[in-house]
Order: sequence, then C-alpha cells, then structure tokens
Amino acid sequence: MIRPGIALVLTGIWLGALTLAAPQDATPDLAGVYLVDGVNPDGTTYTAAVELRQHDETWALTWAFAPSGGQGIGIGLLNGSVLSVIFQVETGVGLVAFQRDAQGRWVGRWTMPGGAGVGTETLTKTAARSLEDVRGPRRGV
Repeated sequence: MIRPGIALVLTGIWLGALTLAAPQDATPDLAGVYLVDGVNPDGTTYTAAVELRQHDETWALTWAFAPSGGQGIGIGLLNGSVLSVIFQVETGVGLVAFQRDAQGRWVGRWTMPGGAGVGTETLTKTAARSLEDVRGPRRGV
C-alpha cells in the first residue's frame, strides 16, 4: 500500500510529466498572406506581399514586390518566437530573422552578402487566401 504522502508526490511527478509533454506555447498561426513594409539598408522603402506556407517543420515563403513585379522565395525555421529565413531575390540571396511584436506583426531584420548593411521588414497578416488575392492596381502589389 502506498502512503498518502508518497501518492501525492507520485501524482505531482505524473502531472508534471504531462505538463512537460504538452506544448508549452502553441505554435503561432503563421500560415497566410502578409503585407510587407520594408526599408532597404540605404534607407529607401519598398512594399510587397508575402505568403507563408507550412511544410512539416519548415516554412516556405513567396514574396511579390510592388511595383516592380519582382518575386522572391525563401525557406524558414521557427525556433521559439523567431522565424529565421534564407531567401533569394533577383539581386541575390540573404538572411532574415523575424520576431513577433506586441501587435501580432512579424518584424524582421535582413542582410545579404557583401556588407550592404541591414534592412527591415514588417509583415502584417491579411485575410487574403493567396498572393493572387492581394495583387493588382487597387492594392499596389
């Protein structure tokens, strides 16, 4: 027979194990289409839209830049509250690290090889279901 004190300790250990096994923080719902407000390392600004799609533990990103019509692709990993992405655009490859802010936006700092400096991007989620939903003259993307 188990004494009450030991039973209480064993119950606490069992409940603690269940707590550790359960996800501590739910993975944020990243999938979707976002409007992008960016600043290049030289201070010029740009706008775009980006779509994030989850593939197992990785994230595929597709950018559509306005008004140039340029595109970019990337692959990312979410580690805690940081989404790290390697990307390719017309001018080369780079790295961006996004972190969620208090308003639910994803704010990132990015760079490309060659010492060009650091740019920023802020992603604001939209209700659009695809990049096609936000393209066109009315949206500017």
